[in-house]
Amino acid sequence: MSALARFAGALSGWRGYAVAALAGGLLLGGGAWVARGWLGDARQAKVEVAHARELEAQAQATLDAVEAARKEGRRLTAAMEKARDDAQKSAADAAADAIGARAEHDRLRTRANSLAHAAVARDPSASDGSPAGADAVDLLAYMFGRVSDRAAELAGIADRARIAGLTCERAYENLTK
Repeated sequence: MSALARFAGALSGWRGYAVAALAGGLLLGGGAWVARGWLGDARQAKVEVAHARELEAQAQATLDAVEAARKEGRRLTAAMEKARDDAQKSAADAAADAIGARAEHDRLRTRANSLAHAAVARDPSASDGSPAGADAVDLLAYMFGRVSDRAAELAGIADRARIAGLTCERAYENLTK
């Protein structure tokens, strides 16, 4: 008897059914294992796709946030430059006003000096060359000049403080919008 015939004889009966059941079980188990692997691969692919979408959404959100920050920075820079330009214009206007005030001050000083000299000329005691009369008129002109100079200084300080304060307010308002 050949080996194949002996093997076929050994598988006859209950042993054949057992071997067939074992072979079928192995085939079914292997098929189930492969199918389970395919299902696992499909789940893994879904997870990877979801993760890739999440990463893409995060990257887009980051780009949007960066662009919004740049836009806000450009807005703030433009607002600060406008406030600076307005402050420079206000300072130039104040300087022009100060020049006009200086010219008016000089005109008033000249007028006060001429009035003082006219008063000395009309006053009989001062016309005799009285030092007291001349000193009083000179003192009046001197005090007027000092008061006028101090007023011009204080006006300049007040103008600079006002311009700086308004510029600061505009800058703060632009930052808090």
